[in-house]
Amino acid sequence: MNTVFSILENRNPGMIWKLALSIMVLIVFFQIMLGRNFDMAPIYIFPIVLSCWYGTKKSGVALSILSVLVIVVLELYVSGLSVFSFAILAHGAPYLIAYPLFAMLLVNFRNVHQFEALAADTDSLTGVHSSRSFYSELANELIRAKRYSHEFSLAYIDVDNFKNVNDSFGHAVGDQLLREVAKCLVSSLRSTDIVARLGGDEYACLLPETEQHAAKAAFSKAIKCLDNKMKMHGWLVSFSVGVATFENFPEEIDEVMDFADQLMYSVKNENKNNISYEVYTSKL
Repeated sequence: MNTVFSILENRNPGMIWKLALSIMVLIVFFQIMLGRNFDMAPIYIFPIVLSCWYGTKKSGVALSILSVLVIVVLELYVSGLSVFSFAILAHGAPYLIAYPLFAMLLVNFRNVHQFEALAADTDSLTGVHSSRSFYSELANELIRAKRYSHEFSLAYIDVDNFKNVNDSFGHAVGDQLLREVAKCLVSSLRSTDIVARLGGDEYACLLPETEQHAAKAAFSKAIKCLDNKMKMHGWLVSFSVGVATFENFPEEIDEVMDFADQLMYSVKNENKNNISYEVYTSKL
């Protein structure tokens, strides 16, 4: 679901710069209209925040310095004082120190925040989406599917006999196997599909706007890649997969996950090494 913040995040820095400048022009206009009755200098912090958080470091710092110059020029305009007067210097100096410093600190905080958000959304072992990120993507897809009435598919994948590889070859080889599974899934599916490691040896794949026939074709390709990769390394594992297609939709994402999970376990509880496909039917 789009919010003001997500829209701003998807805009290029040039657009953010223009928006911040437009806000600054509005502030200047109101300052001229109001004269000295109202000091709008602190309000310049808003376009500075906008430029620092959604733009670039250079644009944020440049806008902070430009804001100080505008503040000084407007003070000269409304007061009629000399540019070299002590009052003008005293008025502008605190902003000259505070605004650029604030801009640099905010950009640094943004960079740390983005790094931590990326780390939380990425599985550290495989580089695919984490379970947290996957649930967020699934929630958004469920909202879109309901709004626009388009289907989607969800695959739940479990590596059969993974424990045997860990016990026989060690955890380093087990980790390598998990990375190879992630690589196969990512390379076999579309760039718009979401691949996630949910934990242990379980993966999930979200295929937006994908009906059952297309999901079957996609996972036929993915399983071939997985089987070939496992045989190449001599790893005696297979895959139990449940692929659920949703043409009508549950109310909650937990029901979406449970339905695909049950399909996967129906394979695992029988002979393993297979794929179960089913279209979700809403409960009356």
